Amino acid sequence: MSEPKAAAGDNLGALIPVLGLCGFASTFTMRLIDPLVPTLAAEFGQSVHQIAFLVTAFSGCYALGQPFLGPIADAVGKLRSISTCLALLGVLSALAAFATDFWVLLVLRALGGVMAGGVIPAAMAAIGDRAPMAERQIMLGRFLVIMIIGQMAGAAFSGVVADHIGWRAVLGTAALLAIGGAVLVRLVLKPRPNADRPPLSLAGALGSYRAVFANPRSKLLYLLVMLEGAMVFGLPPFVAAILHERSGVGSSEAGLAIGAMGLGGLVYGVLTRILVQRVGPSQMMRLGGIGMGVGYGLFIIPGPWWSAIGVFLLIGFGFFLLHGTFQAQATELAPTARGSAMALFACFFFMGHATGPLVLGTLLNALGTSGALAIFGVGIGLLGLLTPKLLPPLGSRT
Repeated sequence: MSEPKAAAGDNLGALIPVLGLCGFASTFTMRLIDPLVPTLAAEFGQSVHQIAFLVTAFSGCYALGQPFLGPIADAVGKLRSISTCLALLGVLSALAAFATDFWVLLVLRALGGVMAGGVIPAAMAAIGDRAPMAERQIMLGRFLVIMIIGQMAGAAFSGVVADHIGWRAVLGTAALLAIGGAVLVRLVLKPRPNADRPPLSLAGALGSYRAVFANPRSKLLYLLVMLEGAMVFGLPPFVAAILHERSGVGSSEAGLAIGAMGLGGLVYGVLTRILVQRVGPSQMMRLGGIGMGVGYGLFIIPGPWWSAIGVFLLIGFGFFLLHGTFQAQATELAPTARGSAMALFACFFFMGHATGPLVLGTLLNALGTSGALAIFGVGIGLLGLLTPKLLPPLGSRT
């Protein structure tokens, strides 16, 4: 497979910081609803499970937009696509801050999910265009460091600000971040002048997807990442309700607990080079699955609310051990159509994101908190243990 070559327009020194800030804005917007579920239930007179559907709508539309956004990014340029999606995401978040009806908020969050879906997959594809495979997982790890802070800040900031100022201020802040990211991309990064871009057409899109699925690893990778998304992100929308039932705490404490997943990802991002070189991708997958399974098991045990911070730090670190390896493999599925390959990767991952809360909500009603968490914990542990045998990593130094 051909390796990317640096071009005059690459501006590699600014690439990771700027794209990382774009990822920050996207994940900040994505995770900010999780701690607000009980607050919004009271605001709009809906049940916790109905408000959790805001998360499903955002994630589901994030997924459904990918088959269209991937070919668009390949055709018009990934940087141009990222800046446009961020600008529209900012507008939709600003409108959501003024919503007075649950269904209006639902529609705005769903449309925001489509726009958020045009940021991170395209950014990872842009990194894949410029970084050789030997360095790619390390560069993606650096990208994740900044992006994950957005995830962590989105949950923690959302809960604290909602308790002291109001949930509308949270969405207003998300709007400013997204618009600022769009402006930064336009000012700092330039499209590669000699990039080979397929024409934007149905035939071109189908050709890109044929190139992706010509790789026999594609179908299995996408299936595994969908299962991962469901089992990891089915839980966050219910954390605030679980902690409130156990300890009587509010959005601030739930946000800090959920945000600790991002802290675990930050630890992963800082240690990526050491992990890739000394532990190796296969063992990283196994350890990630085991870590997440243990985290779910610990969350079954009632304790003071602050103990959940350590639990979710462990779950977050385990998630990125597994997911970081999936991401690196996805960038190499189809080097001539990376935008489409990463869009499909995000599509399946967020299909898992969207279905996870529905599945866990059903299990919570049927089996209670302990039974539902036990099933998800065993499932994610088995996924991490079996994946290196089903899909051995390629192209790593180890």
